[in-house]
Amino acid sequence: MDMDHIYGNVCADNTESHRASSSQSTLKATTKALILLLVIGVTLLLGVAVLCTLTHKHVSRLSDEQKTFALDAPYNKIADNLTAECSCRACPEGWKHHRGKCYLFSSSEMNWEGSRDHCITLGGHLVIVNDQEEQHFLAAQLKGVPHWIGLNDVEGQWRWVDNKSLSDTGVVFWFNRSHLNETDEPDNRKEDPLGENCATISLHTGGWQDYSCKNNNTFICETLASS
Repeated sequence: MDMDHIYGNVCADNTESHRASSSQSTLKATTKALILLLVIGVTLLLGVAVLCTLTHKHVSRLSDEQKTFALDAPYNKIADNLTAECSCRACPEGWKHHRGKCYLFSSSEMNWEGSRDHCITLGGHLVIVNDQEEQHFLAAQLKGVPHWIGLNDVEGQWRWVDNKSLSDTGVVFWFNRSHLNETDEPDNRKEDPLGENCATISLHTGGWQDYSCKNNNTFICETLASS
């Protein structure tokens, strides 16, 4: 047998085998690459889907929050106004704030004129009671002792320190003793020969009583809160 022919056949077979092996390797590599690309593609699609879902939920939640805020806006505005008022309106140290005014409940005692003048030196005046709510507020701060208020009898007519009469203000809280079968305030008991011409307020009665202006009592000063 021709040796060249034998070796030629062997080389040819080896070449074909090598070609086949290379084709299979290339096919496997291509398949792996396609599978990898497919996995990456699916992962990206899932990621996009999850992102879209989260975005939708966030937008929906934000919309609900916006709706809630819109509904609560009037209340938020009121709260903001109250906060601004509290932070902007102030009282001197030791004074109590109430409805835009400042009140000083003294610990010292003076006669009515001395109390009036002392309040003026502090930048205010003896308190003037304007309504039922203020009357309740003042009485609730007291500790059972009478306090001078800015009301006194001027020539037979009770007037406030701003010169307004009780008929001008329409506010009257004299202590009523009718249930005790006693005389209502002001009773002008004449303990002072000049009469009881100055008014106090106390927690005990919850109303006003007339006293001699010479008596020493604690007192209430009033001024506007600063803005």
